[in-house]
Amino acid sequence: MRWVVALALSTLVAFGNFGAAQSGGSSVEALQAEIARLKEQLAKLEAQLAELQKQQKATEKVTRRFEPITVQGYVQMRYERDSSRPTDENNLTTGRAKENFRLRRVRFDVRGTPIKGVLYRLQVDASETNVALRDAYLELRSGEGFFTFGHFKVPLLEEVLESSAVRWTPERARVSTALFPGERDRGIAYTWRKQGLPEINLGLLSGTRTTQTQDGLTTRKSWLVRLVQPLDKEGKLGRVWVGRMDGVGRRDFGGGQILNFDRERTVVGLLLTPVSGLTIRGEWVDGKDAGTATNPTVKVRGWYALLGYKLPNQPITLYAKHDQYDPNRDVAGNTFKRNALGIQYDLNKATRLNLTWEKQDNPNATIWTFQTQVRY
Repeated sequence: MRWVVALALSTLVAFGNFGAAQSGGSSVEALQAEIARLKEQLAKLEAQLAELQKQQKATEKVTRRFEPITVQGYVQMRYERDSSRPTDENNLTTGRAKENFRLRRVRFDVRGTPIKGVLYRLQVDASETNVALRDAYLELRSGEGFFTFGHFKVPLLEEVLESSAVRWTPERARVSTALFPGERDRGIAYTWRKQGLPEINLGLLSGTRTTQTQDGLTTRKSWLVRLVQPLDKEGKLGRVWVGRMDGVGRRDFGGGQILNFDRERTVVGLLLTPVSGLTIRGEWVDGKDAGTATNPTVKVRGWYALLGYKLPNQPITLYAKHDQYDPNRDVAGNTFKRNALGIQYDLNKATRLNLTWEKQDNPNATIWTFQTQVRY
């Protein structure tokens, strides 16, 4: 901008000199006064330019601060037909009828890396009447591993760690939802990863939280350790994992009876991808959970097996799954069982369609779910 003003000044001076030569009546003093006035204007313009440059640097600083932030998420819309439900639900507050259109998940996910080695994440879900917190944590990288502080997924079951945006079946296996409701807990975890070596997960979690604040109710905590071994150096063939979690939880059984229960869980899992497009995964869990006021701790067991195959050069994936969960091994005939078959069509990278048929026992039900998902 300065060179533009200087060019204009030179032009005016030259024009003035030309006019003086032509008229012969212009004095040298008048020209000097005009030059002085133009120099004063140039100084003002330079001051304004310096202020604009200062503001630009401040704006760039703020921009650089927010550049690492990414905003993403997804929306899952469903049609469900559940034979176990009544045709019309009389409870208009909480009930669902046999056939429903619903928003299963409406996720808004914000992540940022303000400085190298530091990541923060905030994820909420707005599918219900109130916005629910899903994730809120800070990751600090340290060498080959990282620490996680806050509200995050319990790093024990692979299906718990798997995002609902990529899972084929409508819901997780019953053993996952029963033993890890909401999939998340609050605390601190450490994850160590190095290619070709076992991954190590360590965690200390609050276990029992208040309904309103979600803060830890007591000093009782739960610890966990998990080892994940790749089956080959690159991890392309699959992996196996074992995990152990233990601690004390508290449960309100009603009537003022708030009692402790054992949160012991042992996990064994396997993931195989032997050929392109084929996925085989299963997890087995044995442990303890909350029972009744007369028997606060009960023995539980559950497992699932998942098979999926993506057709070659086609946006179609076929999948099948079996899962079962025994909520009290000392009681006969109460095991929940479910078989599922489904097909997924990937319309594009952001949009997919899923049609899933499920047959359940305990309770008995046949469920059809058609789900559309859009990611942004």
